[in-house]
Amino acid sequence: MAKVLVVEDTKFFQLVLTQKLALAGFEVVSAATLAAAREAMETYADELFLGIFDLTLPDAAEGEAIDVAISRGLPVVVFTSNFSEDTRDRILSLRVIDYVIKEDPSSLDYVVNLVGRLWRNRDVKALVVDDSSTARRYTVDLLRLYQFIVLEAGDGTEALEVIDREKDVKLVITDYHMPRMDGFQLIKAIRRSHPRERIAVVGVSSAGSSTLSARFIKSGANDFLNKPFLREEFFCRVQMNVDILEQLAELREAATIDFLTGVRNRRSFYEVAGPLFAAARRGQAKVTIALIDIDHFKDINDQHGHDVGDVVLAEVAEMLVYRVRGTDMLARFGGEEFCILALNILDNGGADIYFERLRQMFEETSIETPSGKFKITISIGVCNHMKGTLDEMIAEADTLLYAAKRAGRNKVMVSE
Repeated sequence: MAKVLVVEDTKFFQLVLTQKLALAGFEVVSAATLAAAREAMETYADELFLGIFDLTLPDAAEGEAIDVAISRGLPVVVFTSNFSEDTRDRILSLRVIDYVIKEDPSSLDYVVNLVGRLWRNRDVKALVVDDSSTARRYTVDLLRLYQFIVLEAGDGTEALEVIDREKDVKLVITDYHMPRMDGFQLIKAIRRSHPRERIAVVGVSSAGSSTLSARFIKSGANDFLNKPFLREEFFCRVQMNVDILEQLAELREAATIDFLTGVRNRRSFYEVAGPLFAAARRGQAKVTIALIDIDHFKDINDQHGHDVGDVVLAEVAEMLVYRVRGTDMLARFGGEEFCILALNILDNGGADIYFERLRQMFEETSIETPSGKFKITISIGVCNHMKGTLDEMIAEADTLLYAAKRAGRNKVMVSE
């Protein structure tokens, strides 16, 4: 668990911040004085992720605690009730990440959300594209201050090489005027293979105008900033765009992953299985479809309740994930039924052996639930030869599954 140092001499703010950060999944180390903060930084030197510092402490009235933290390499967010333009300039000159004014409960929420954003930024790759080494260095330093993994490129051509090499770049900050390939051309090239919901692109330029901003957006940028920009505006824009990417990713996952079991849902299965089946029809692979059903699952729900039934479903999915090969695709089709698309299972009984071992695994394993351990069995229907359509293969597997049920359950039926 990530540790956050909260240096705050007001008990109310210290208590509320501690509670809110704990709910967000962080462990809080508290200090009310500079002396206590020094001790905490020494004790937890390699464990602290971030410090939240009040500007004025009983033994450090001029922000000396912030200087100590920064000298130790600890990222700092200032949380203070003292504000003026001079104070703002002085705080930002200390290279703190951000400052938040103690005004109302929303300021506490802002701090907690900021901590979460900074923690997640540690896994986000950002690419800065600018032919000016000075301007590029300034932006790179800001993004590193905000805990991003930062990559650099001197022009659009180099940027495309970086994106091609680093498959998980999520954020691109690009200038407009560059040799070989300008910002507009770069964005259009990025958008040919990376839509807005996969990579956020923010255009920047010192030749700012409403026309330039519109051209950036029309070229495919998510946002635009005029140079020179305020640090706070830059960070807020970046934060907003990365937040949107995460929200869209969560929506995509919700649309493709079964919430209860964590495996693909039926819709996602068809989206991925369709192209695989088409490739198999062209002779590039062999597809096997299996439908799996938990035997007597209704009795579990009726006797022990749906909560226990949900535990059983989740455990069955976990066992299937553990057992299937990396090249296989597993999905929950609904209720207690799962589907496996297996590629290139060997002939001469390969499918029989594969799915018989799967059946035996369940027969020999007990599942732990709140109502005790359960022994369950599964029935499997397997279509092991190509048909005209994917639906026809699924239909045959379904017919074989019900044949296994009629034959007494806990059986595997494979097409001849």
